[in-house]
Amino acid sequence: MKYENAKNILPEKLLKEVQKYAEGKVIYIPKQESAKGWGEASGYRDRLNKRNAMICNRYSAGHSIMEIAEEFYLSPETIKKLVYGKKVNLPMFSPTITSAEQYASQGLGEEWVRNYLSSKDTDVPDYSEYFMSELIRIPLRLISGENAELQNSDIEEFSELPLVVLYENHAFSAPYQQEYLNFLKKGKKNSHYAFVFARNEEYGFFWNNFGKNFQR
Repeated sequence: MKYENAKNILPEKLLKEVQKYAEGKVIYIPKQESAKGWGEASGYRDRLNKRNAMICNRYSAGHSIMEIAEEFYLSPETIKKLVYGKKVNLPMFSPTITSAEQYASQGLGEEWVRNYLSSKDTDVPDYSEYFMSELIRIPLRLISGENAELQNSDIEEFSELPLVVLYENHAFSAPYQQEYLNFLKKGKKNSHYAFVFARNEEYGFFWNNFGKNFQR
């Protein structure tokens, strides 16, 4: 590090003030604001951290190294380094709104949906084909559904969990939670928390026509 004579840099009055506290000493004056680290300005590091968190979560859920490598287009050795050497503190998953909010607050809403659908042995939507909203409140009148009768045993199994809603062909549906949707409507609820998946080609129409109806 190159040292400078404070006499050549500081105004005379300021120099006298500094001399009261550090006369004859070598001092370091830090910058007012630390420079951003690699990847911070572009957001790349944040996206990378989220991806790594999802990889570790898959491994914790029982997926094999090879399955994860194929899903994320990474080598098995890279996956091993991540899951064996990096501890990631993900929120605790549960089929509840609280858990979904915790995941969504870290930008991992899609991971909550994946965990939920996987727990129901349901195929997860191909995220490359959809835009996924944040956790929002959607008016239930927008979602089409069948008027299937519910048994008391069915109602007892339901908990407060978000809906997973698809927007396709200009229509909303909840194909994974039809009984739950009916339960909510029979309870006279006006709106409910949901993650909405809109096909990429329909996203503009979806948001322009329905965005004002959503609450967070």
